[in-house]
Amino acid sequence: MITRPKMVPRGPFGILDLGSSKLACLIAQKSTTGEVRLLGQSMHVSEGVKQGEITDMNKFSTAVGKTVNAAERNADTTISTIHIVTPGGSQHLSTHTSKIDLHDDVISRRDITRLLQQQDQIRPAAGQVLIQKQPGCYQLDDQKQIDNPLGMCGRALGIDFTTLAMSQTSYANIRQAVQQCHLELGSVHHSAVMSGHACLTEDDRDLGTLLIDFGGGTTSLALFADGQLHFVGTVRMGGLNVTRDIAKMLSISISDAERLKAIDGSVLPAIAVAEQVERFSFPSQGDNFVLSNTLSADDSLTLSSGQVIQRQFLSDIIRTRCEEILEAIDEQLKTAGLGPARTYNLALTGGASQLTGMSDFVSEFWQKPVALRPPTPLSGPDGQISGGSFSACMGLARHIQSTEDDAIQIPRTTPAGSGMFGRLGAWFKEHI
Repeated sequence: MITRPKMVPRGPFGILDLGSSKLACLIAQKSTTGEVRLLGQSMHVSEGVKQGEITDMNKFSTAVGKTVNAAERNADTTISTIHIVTPGGSQHLSTHTSKIDLHDDVISRRDITRLLQQQDQIRPAAGQVLIQKQPGCYQLDDQKQIDNPLGMCGRALGIDFTTLAMSQTSYANIRQAVQQCHLELGSVHHSAVMSGHACLTEDDRDLGTLLIDFGGGTTSLALFADGQLHFVGTVRMGGLNVTRDIAKMLSISISDAERLKAIDGSVLPAIAVAEQVERFSFPSQGDNFVLSNTLSADDSLTLSSGQVIQRQFLSDIIRTRCEEILEAIDEQLKTAGLGPARTYNLALTGGASQLTGMSDFVSEFWQKPVALRPPTPLSGPDGQISGGSFSACMGLARHIQSTEDDAIQIPRTTPAGSGMFGRLGAWFKEHI
């Protein structure tokens, strides 16, 4: 099954991030100048979804409806189409190459059209839905990395492109939930890929950067190199797993564990002696560094139940799960035939990336500098919206800003001849 990405409507459109811990919705509109302006936003606790997959249709569709309705009230408008970003659906990236033999010495627009039409013959595997296509560079005979082959000479023309597919079951359930809210499903995108549009620069995507989007129930990955997407993946663990680990180990409620993680939790390295405290370097700016007491070698915490624990014990619980997530990332890269994470530039985003000391912990684990990348703010009537929790939504808004659909634009040139007969001759040359 192949889905056709819908053109972005001229009126307001919605973007919904299907997270395991929260649903985030943005409503925006593309102006006549091509810029996307934020009209409204909302956030709601996720229900009926676990680790990126729908588990209860009634709860999930109700939560979606509440989230979109809140955003519509905030924007003082209504929408008919919603575009989705999700880490679920077992999304898979594939690389393809299309080639044609050239009948003329000089490449025309007709040749390029004929080449691009071959992409429609690509079919996803059984049980998969093709949701995105991304063009790459052209090939001319043995020459590669060609941006625009129009007017060049050769015998065979080819193009590299990638396709992104997801589970047909997941896609059908997302569409069903959206339709139950009387909305039309637009395009569907991978969370980390869209976060890349919000958090990474062109240089980042060109030099080879692995973006890790730490979410609540999942950790999604996107590898960019040479300006193209090379890998997507999802680890079915995230911040909620850390919260549950704390609750189990300390025998406290989920809500108490979440508060303890946010206020007193960290992934800072162990501090053995008092002398080390004085030399200890605090996490880089941007980390959510909050301590309830003065840091010391034998610092302790008193829980709501009256139980007293060492702060380092809490950090050890958190670090153990975070190490498991990073090991799973390396395993996914290895399975895909790619190098380990430390061979790429590393960037972190997402709500769970704000955990105290996370960037320093990841840097220590892979022995590689790591950057915390919040999304570039998006302007709206109430100021600017930013923060890792909205990374994927803002990335999709910027993606829509850059292109109205996923169709490849065929380059045009000015006809060689002038006047009516010259233009007519050029048209026959390119189309007949």
